[in-house]
Amino acid sequence: MDKQTFITMLPNERVPKVNKLLQDHDLKEISNLIGIPSSSFSKLMREGDYIYHKADKKYYPFIRSEEEKEKYSQSGNNDEITFIKQNLGTLKKMIRQFEEQGLLLLDKRIYSKNANFVNKSIRMNSDVYEEFTRFSEEFYPHLKTQDLIAQALIDAMNR
Repeated sequence: MDKQTFITMLPNERVPKVNKLLQDHDLKEISNLIGIPSSSFSKLMREGDYIYHKADKKYYPFIRSEEEKEKYSQSGNNDEITFIKQNLGTLKKMIRQFEEQGLLLLDKRIYSKNANFVNKSIRMNSDVYEEFTRFSEEFYPHLKTQDLIAQALIDAMNR
């Protein structure tokens, strides 16, 4: 971590990184690693009301009252709650798809680094192919059509 990155980081991002470094280094070593004086380092670490606990060798949020303690514990979950609210539609769709069709796990052979790929031309009913393409785009947009077809062939052989 360089000096500029450290200075521009938000306190709630900076503290976990420093706490991780504190497992192997002391405060003076960390300030030297970053390249700032230890007094400036301490000042930056106190931003956002964090304090250093010597016995634990860790920074903790400083909580002034019971009300603030409750508010802090609730705000810790805000990122997750915000993410869930923003992606609620997608999450519902994923759950519905899982309940209806189960989880699609691709066989390891499909994406193996040692796999040899060949081009094959097959005749296929255009309506079936179009329906399969729409299905793939709706439910598995992150997968290639060739991988889904390969999985379908493996599933057919296993049955």
